Amino acid sequence: MMAMATSPLPALSSSAAKPVRIPRPATVARDALYLCAGLPAGIVTFSVLVTGLSLAAGLAITLVGVPVMLATLCAARLMGDVERRRAGWVLDAPVTRTARPWRGGIWARTKAAFTDVGAWRDMVWGLILMPLGIFGFTVAVTVWSTALGLLTSPLWYWALPDNDNPDNATLNYLNSHAAGPAAVRVVAGLVLIPVAIFLCRALADATARGARALLNH
Repeated sequence: MMAMATSPLPALSSSAAKPVRIPRPATVARDALYLCAGLPAGIVTFSVLVTGLSLAAGLAITLVGVPVMLATLCAARLMGDVERRRAGWVLDAPVTRTARPWRGGIWARTKAAFTDVGAWRDMVWGLILMPLGIFGFTVAVTVWSTALGLLTSPLWYWALPDNDNPDNATLNYLNSHAAGPAAVRVVAGLVLIPVAIFLCRALADATARGARALLNH
């Protein structure tokens, strides 16, 4: 009989065998702060850029629209620098841009600004940051407030009035001030803590990577 050739089983890759670890507290706090700060940052960038673009478009038939657009591009580049720092803070790696100085006379500086692709990319990020910031802020605040609220419920839940619902026995049980329901709420909060950690970690990393893809130029 011919011996059957056997091939060794492929070894597991180091990445597949690597256990999932809880991020450090500093990373957890950084992710939550980055997502929460995205909302006010998005409101500022969106308001400034939309106002500048609207004024520049409305005054396009006059020479006044040109300096307004130039100022808007300057603002976009400055706010883009701030966003590069924020994204680099989350990614632990700098997000840089190529130095494209706007030098020369008024016409040369205006032409350089209007043809600066990086400034226009900064403007695009400034406009989309508000919806991204709203989403990130909502997710971070919702998951963390729910998890921490349930975890600390024995400290404050006693102050809430009893809301008996004859049509929902499960809800009545969870809303009870007794020790059993309080323990269930604490366990639910403990379960939600890692969910909040990993969800915010993934969302902050994805948002920062999106910023790097658009702002690293």
